[in-house]
Amino acid sequence: MSMDAQRYNGFDWLRGVAALFIVAVHLSVGTTPSWSRISVFGSQTSIAVFAAISGFLLAILIDRSHSGSVWSLVAHRAKRLLPPYLKWTAFYLIALSLLDWRFGVPHGYLANFSPRFLATAVLRGAAEVHLWFVPSLFIASVSLVAVDAVLRGPLRGAWVYLVCGAAIGLAGGYAGTNFASHDVRLFGWVMLGMGLSRIVRRQDLSDAIRRTRMFAAWAALPALAACIFAKGTVLWNVADLVFTLLLLLAFSGSTFPGSRIAAFLSRTSLTVYFFHVFVSRALSIVIRSRHPEPLDMAEAVCLWGLVWLTALAFAALCDCPLLAWRKPTREANVSGDKTEKFREEK
Repeated sequence: MSMDAQRYNGFDWLRGVAALFIVAVHLSVGTTPSWSRISVFGSQTSIAVFAAISGFLLAILIDRSHSGSVWSLVAHRAKRLLPPYLKWTAFYLIALSLLDWRFGVPHGYLANFSPRFLATAVLRGAAEVHLWFVPSLFIASVSLVAVDAVLRGPLRGAWVYLVCGAAIGLAGGYAGTNFASHDVRLFGWVMLGMGLSRIVRRQDLSDAIRRTRMFAAWAALPALAACIFAKGTVLWNVADLVFTLLLLLAFSGSTFPGSRIAAFLSRTSLTVYFFHVFVSRALSIVIRSRHPEPLDMAEAVCLWGLVWLTALAFAALCDCPLLAWRKPTREANVSGDKTEKFREEK
């Protein structure tokens, strides 16, 4: 099967596992330093993986689109991300305010509530509920569609995208944790994914890519350990970059088992991302009232699994990962002249 006809079901696994690790950093309870190091890895590295996968698939859609339909990708991305983002933002503005009011959580959601906070929550994602990723990813994707439409010749080359994306992602990671640094970092990771996508799909490099993919699969585990132990040092962003590249190379093939499970985890990953913060916040209120001291490693792992399974069950019951008002449409994670669409009949 050619690269242009593959379904990248390896990316389905990556999305599902990345959503699992993002849950770890948002437990909202005191934990041990060892758990904190692991959870920070889950947050930063999983975000890089999500953004790079988005860029990988965005490059495929751009390359397969006619010049007149490139901007339809922008409209498609807006329809996919913005309605559920705005709906979940409204949900958190109401639900977490009620939780803080009912239980009197010190320095909780109501303490930060103001017209400025409301505008920031709607336009950029409230940091308190960790929704900043969606608008930042949308901005990065739209910006790169525009950049790709303007660039010509060598500047549009795959290696240029790969190197520039890595440099921008590293620069954004060291710039801090404000909204601007988030935008810069995600722009870099999406650009990195676009460059890697165009390199992997080159037919003249198929043999070299196959050998590199095997090396990446073996090197991913040591890189994972490096990512965890590099957190809190100046090398943490470099570790994220290396691990993300290795994962995308290793999982860019299509021969992975458990395709149905992987597809389910991928479809529900965005809903898990949206809903898990509320589950974690609610459980933390109960846990802190009965267990004020920090959780040990075993307790943190149990809570992590409980939050993830609750959010996953909610996503499954909704039967639509984005909780859209319209009839659900699932898009296959494929490359080709036309994106396959599967309609779910009620």
